[in-house]
Amino acid sequence: MGAIATSDMPGHQRLHERVTAALDRCQESRDVDFKQSVPWEQLRPRIIKTALAMANLRDGGVIVIGVSEQGETWDRSGITDEHLRTYDSDEIIAAIDRYASPHVDVDVVLVNHLNGHRFLAIQVHEFEESPVVCKRQLEGVLELGNIVVRPTGQPRSTKVQSADQMHELLEIAAEKRARRLLSSARRVGLEPVATTDQRYETELERAGPPRVPDVKKVPRWRVVLRP
Repeated sequence: MGAIATSDMPGHQRLHERVTAALDRCQESRDVDFKQSVPWEQLRPRIIKTALAMANLRDGGVIVIGVSEQGETWDRSGITDEHLRTYDSDEIIAAIDRYASPHVDVDVVLVNHLNGHRFLAIQVHEFEESPVVCKRQLEGVLELGNIVVRPTGQPRSTKVQSADQMHELLEIAAEKRARRLLSSARRVGLEPVATTDQRYETELERAGPPRVPDVKKVPRWRVVLRP
């Protein structure tokens, strides 16, 4: 059984602030998804799908359990003790890992809000090198090989549906690969070749500000006035 950490621990301060800000705004977004308080088994498929989508999002996202939509308002009553007992951090991480390729980095934290209620937060980190792909069928939710994303401006998780969505994923992956190659080059003593403009700027910095002689102290100066 994996105990669930609380957000008052020093290592979870940023997550606490992120969840608190989301609860104060009461607005879902690409990187914030609210779920109502229900037992783990009831939410499991939806959490897995949302986690795979948020892993493909720049800077990842967070799932907050304990918030429900009541008509045109949000009910922030938190997760009940009865429902919380059905959640286990190890099981949540293992369940996501069973469907994610490559591995998804996840934090499971209990957040105590100023309104006196508790919320379960599942923070999903951005993929490390390659976009996350579903590696097995999740009955009625995902198929083998599905790539799930969070569309721009929409607080929902969907399969890739456009070239723009795929381009965004490939762009993030390309940036990560470029940083990794530069890091490897520096470790072995290689440096990127400077451009002509960069070399020129470097020479100017080494030369320092231009030195203009003081005409009063240089005897070779001669001033001639001609009509």
